[in-house]
Amino acid sequence: MENKDYIVIVQCDLVMQRCSGYFCEKAFHDRTGGFGVYRADKAYRTLYLTCGGCCGRALHRKLANLTTKLLAQEKVAKDRIVVQMATCITKDNYHGPQCPHLDYLKTLIGKLGLTYREDTHISGKAQERRNTGVYQG
Repeated sequence: MENKDYIVIVQCDLVMQRCSGYFCEKAFHDRTGGFGVYRADKAYRTLYLTCGGCCGRALHRKLANLTTKLLAQEKVAKDRIVVQMATCITKDNYHGPQCPHLDYLKTLIGKLGLTYREDTHISGKAQERRNTGVYQG
């Protein structure tokens, strides 16, 4: 993650209709959960997007537009960008089951030549439910 300067946090479109994203932002600020690998002493640019709704195909267009703009306007190349898939997409949790299109989203991100990581905020209660089998994945 040393060469990454720009983090695109992708959240579920359906979940974002009722979720402010507070816990994802807090996890980034505190460098916990899926953001634990990022240096606390480094300033990162962040952008929050939704997948665009099922099946997530809009994510490809959004990320393609972003990478084009970042390169043209700020000379930020793709190798400096990481896409962080929010926990509402990657894991069974309070908001619902893991996204049924997760593998497709990963394929779309990969086709653009971008790095991706999974998870943002890891709820203690949700993790406990995963450990006991209430939540899957």
